[in-house]
Amino acid sequence: MSSPLMTRRAIIWLGVTIALVVAGALVGRSLVRAKTKHTPVAAYLVPIDNNSRMKPAWWPSSRLDLPRALRSGERLTIPAGASLKLIHADSGAAELITGPARLFLQQKLPSEPEALISPLPEILGAITKPPHTDNAVVITSPVDMTRYLNPLITWTAREGVSYDIAVADAADEFVPPRIARGVRPPIALATLETPQRRQLGVDRNYAILIREANASVIAAGARLLTTTDAKLENQLPTTPAELIAEATAALAKKPMRTGDAWLALSHLPPDWARSELGVRLRLRVTAELGLADEFNSASTDARALKTP
Repeated sequence: MSSPLMTRRAIIWLGVTIALVVAGALVGRSLVRAKTKHTPVAAYLVPIDNNSRMKPAWWPSSRLDLPRALRSGERLTIPAGASLKLIHADSGAAELITGPARLFLQQKLPSEPEALISPLPEILGAITKPPHTDNAVVITSPVDMTRYLNPLITWTAREGVSYDIAVADAADEFVPPRIARGVRPPIALATLETPQRRQLGVDRNYAILIREANASVIAAGARLLTTTDAKLENQLPTTPAELIAEATAALAKKPMRTGDAWLALSHLPPDWARSELGVRLRLRVTAELGLADEFNSASTDARALKTP
């Protein structure tokens, strides 16, 4: 048998072998994708720098550019020298993971759909879509509870419309409210006119009232309670990793810090907001706040997601 013929046969067999390996890997990946649609999420991997890397089973190491879901029973390796943030889906607690490390977490399916744990189709089917109301003013932050004593106040505003705002001490009606006239969001509490300290008190109830400038009718109102661990030095994070961790922690608390979560999410880069973690957080927060357009946007992004 001639050497060229043997060479051609060797090349053919090599090509067949490579094709079979690739086909097997693709089939396996398709099966994994099908399985993950019905598997609960145990945690989320969040990149913190350009050295955030991870290695799924049977696949080479790759850089982690956006948050990634770690599903129950999934095995991942963090290479030596790599580091990332691991956010637990059940508690919202975050921890720094530095490689080399192996990740394998288990998470049971909750009895009722949970925004950060349950499969996305269940979330989309369980969350009630907020009703759409034209030109409605909605206070988006702070709402419910906040850990900020000088919070950034935000609300949905019509284009070209200015607003008057008042923040009143709900526990003492004789204390004059903090006020601002003819403003648009966002506005820091410390910039409101007041004879009081330019910060909120710890573990105290407040009411926020908003109207169109010089109008006689209140357009929106919200109650909030500052947490027992609220501090003046608490500031909104600046990096995407810290922002998404803040939003997750705010929703994991009972009762939730809904406004704090929305404030953090509204500062995320678009690609982070469209990540699986970003989408899940947006679905929950927009449903809680009654933001119909933002909920529809999050739902669209959720249906466009491709799980690993």
